[in-house]
Amino acid sequence: MTPDGRVHAGSGGPDPAAALQRAARLGPDPLFAEARRAKPFRFGRMRAIARVGARGRNVVVIVDPLSDVRATLAGLLVTESITGVVLLGLIALLGRGLVRRGLAPVSRMAATAHGIASGGDLSARMEESPSEVGRLAGAINVMLGRIEQAFLARLRSEAKVREFAADASHELRTPLTTIRGYSDLYEQGAVSAEEAMRRISGEAARMGRLVEELLELARLDKGSALSPAPVDLAALAREAAADAAAVEPDRPVRTEVPDTLVTVADEARIRQVLANLLANVRAHTPPRTPATVRLVWTDAAVVLEVADEGPGIAPEEAARAFDRFHHAQGSGGSGLGLAIVAAIAAAHGGHAALRSMPGAGVVVRVELPRVAPLS
Repeated sequence: MTPDGRVHAGSGGPDPAAALQRAARLGPDPLFAEARRAKPFRFGRMRAIARVGARGRNVVVIVDPLSDVRATLAGLLVTESITGVVLLGLIALLGRGLVRRGLAPVSRMAATAHGIASGGDLSARMEESPSEVGRLAGAINVMLGRIEQAFLARLRSEAKVREFAADASHELRTPLTTIRGYSDLYEQGAVSAEEAMRRISGEAARMGRLVEELLELARLDKGSALSPAPVDLAALAREAAADAAAVEPDRPVRTEVPDTLVTVADEARIRQVLANLLANVRAHTPPRTPATVRLVWTDAAVVLEVADEGPGIAPEEAARAFDRFHHAQGSGGSGLGLAIVAAIAAAHGGHAALRSMPGAGVVVRVELPRVAPLS
């Protein structure tokens, strides 16, 4: 466009009619102003940029229709939208796979836990791995192991209680049956009053001893039956041997003990241990069979032994010697003497053991922790 308002257009391009009409309506001054500003500007429905001619007498306007730009932009938007949707779909599928893979151990843990809860199989375990979920499975496995051990201990305890109740009922039923039988015989005149009363009195005394022993075991199991105090075990051993010699003068009872051995223990219970062990010797060995009471002490324990030179017992009998209500062959006792010895040793924090071979005698060994008395 020239300063006098004449408009010229080049040839060979798009139809310039709309641009020429727009330029004619604007006039030369606005176009010269845009040329001096030298920036793109809106030219109706077109985009344009203006430049002043070489001699400064005309302005050259380069016009580009906005429809092409809009078409290009629309194409870019469509392409970006399609690309975005495809990428979101791929990300969603990949994320779903990763989440499934990450939660698969949790699903297996849930299935295992459900199996344990519904079927009660405490031996089932979770799958462990180095991951966080795997470490959680390891912790749960440790917990399941402890729960399984606790349940097994409970089952064993319940079985022992049932066995103990059955054995106690059987042992108490025997003297009761005898008492009832002699009472019926006396009423029928089959036995004299003296004989009936003698047998009834004997069975009542036996039942009383059994009940006392049962109560003793119950107190020891409860753990509240000890009165520990400084006690000289050597003196107790010598007194127990003297008592045994008084009961059976023909049986040699030796002592192998130091002059003194003081520790902290329940004196009455230790006397009971010695009395039970020596009574066991009298019950299971022939008369005049020698017995020995020994005391040995180490840095950590006091060892009390009662040994005899009798016929001994078979290994299977030795293995069950401390079982409650276990009667050795030919024994008429309650079967609680050695059980009480073991319970007293356990209440002191020690243990009892028995070793024997047929023809080699029996040695019962009671180990008690050595506790120095307070000065």
